[in-house]
Amino acid sequence: MDDTAYEKTYPIKSLQQKIQKKIIAKSIKKTIFSLILLLVDVLILFFSFSIASFLKFDDLFFKNVFTNENIPSFYLTMIIFVVSFLFNGLYSFKTHLFWDEMKYILKASFFSIIVLVLISFIWKEYYSRFVVVIGILIFVLLELLFRYLYRKALYKRNFLRTNVLIIGAGKMGKIISQKIKAHTFTMYNIIGFLDDDENKQNNVINGAQVLGTVKDIDKIISKTMVDEVMIAVPTASRKTLSKIISHLEGKVRRIKFIPDTYQLITFSTQIQDLDGVMAVSTSQGLLSPTNRALKRVFDLFFGIIGLIIFLPLYLIIGAIIKLEDGGPILFKHTRIGKNLGEFKMYKFRTMVPNAEKKLKEMLDKDEKLREEFYVNFKLKDDPRITKIGKFLRKTSLDEFPQFLNVIKGDMSIVGPRPVVKKEVEMYYGEEIAERIFSVKPGITGMWQANGRSDVEDYDERIVLDLYYVRNWSLWLDIVIILKTVKAVLDKRGAY
Repeated sequence: MDDTAYEKTYPIKSLQQKIQKKIIAKSIKKTIFSLILLLVDVLILFFSFSIASFLKFDDLFFKNVFTNENIPSFYLTMIIFVVSFLFNGLYSFKTHLFWDEMKYILKASFFSIIVLVLISFIWKEYYSRFVVVIGILIFVLLELLFRYLYRKALYKRNFLRTNVLIIGAGKMGKIISQKIKAHTFTMYNIIGFLDDDENKQNNVINGAQVLGTVKDIDKIISKTMVDEVMIAVPTASRKTLSKIISHLEGKVRRIKFIPDTYQLITFSTQIQDLDGVMAVSTSQGLLSPTNRALKRVFDLFFGIIGLIIFLPLYLIIGAIIKLEDGGPILFKHTRIGKNLGEFKMYKFRTMVPNAEKKLKEMLDKDEKLREEFYVNFKLKDDPRITKIGKFLRKTSLDEFPQFLNVIKGDMSIVGPRPVVKKEVEMYYGEEIAERIFSVKPGITGMWQANGRSDVEDYDERIVLDLYYVRNWSLWLDIVIILKTVKAVLDKRGAY
């Protein structure tokens, strides 16, 4: 990038004044929508505690919240929650994912419970634990639903969108634009790309056009309200980055630099300031015995809950499988587990009883079929699948018996993919396999949460599993479970 890329097309003062007016106008709009959000939060809080008090005391629905001495003062509760939400930035419309918003809401709500408990202890007041816990639980669920719909509605009507300009139309720029398009909750709106490569000019990437080169940035900012600039050029030199950042100071609200750590380290990273030197730190949580024990408790809890909740469903599915062809209900398959040991993984049988024999015959006869099978270790239009099997695979209900594997200790709720030995030999290599299977495989994981069989590149699947091992946290497990539920409901990648 040459020095002429930073020629001042417009006088700095007039451009900055124009930008400041736009920023003030947007800040006023944001304040109005934040106040609406705050008022709705108060109403949701009131409604939640009203339901909880009604369930407990079976009295007047709304009056309980103000008159029942066993319920915390609503005004006090409201102040605690609003202050906690403010401190967690929950009225600032941050450009983050829904999972991050959820984390902040849970954090603020938990803090509010602690404050209420402390106040009751200090004032020697008795509050119904049922009302407090159930009231806050209802509030969190309704709050998450409302905030999701509220942001979606604002985005759809073009309110409070954060206009972002991406510098760099290469691989990283494309990845960033894909993520933004997939997550409208962030409120990001891509204005376009800038790239000094003449061959990329006017190209359209994920619906956004390459508007010009970096030297055109002032012209674009003067015409469009650009809130944020993302520098998606991981190979940019320190000198180049310094020039871009210096040039943009006072012209956009935020500048972000995207390093080349995609699918490597992100979830457990922290930025540290070492006396003016930026350090990006990451920790592998699963190296800690405490975290491993915590994950085992998490697995046992959800494994037992899963078995109990879905037991009636197991009985129904088992009966249908048995009635269809008289074969066994469960299918036991040898998979690779922790430390590359083998174990028997349980699934509801979705194929004809002699499926393995038929597969060998099919692969021996058809080379194209053989090639397809060794890409995914499954066939898209597999003739061996039974009628009930098609339904079970489409809905992922065939995976549910793996809760037994979790309770036995062979698997985790979340972990790397449980693969067969042939896959390890063909794709992993000894070093990578040892690293990935230093933990137990999971019923779900990064691969399943990102679209299951839609992730066609096997190398990408391995990268996703490595990412999980490097970045593990209990919160990442929760996010993966929620994303898996969404993927299953969307019926993406299942066959």
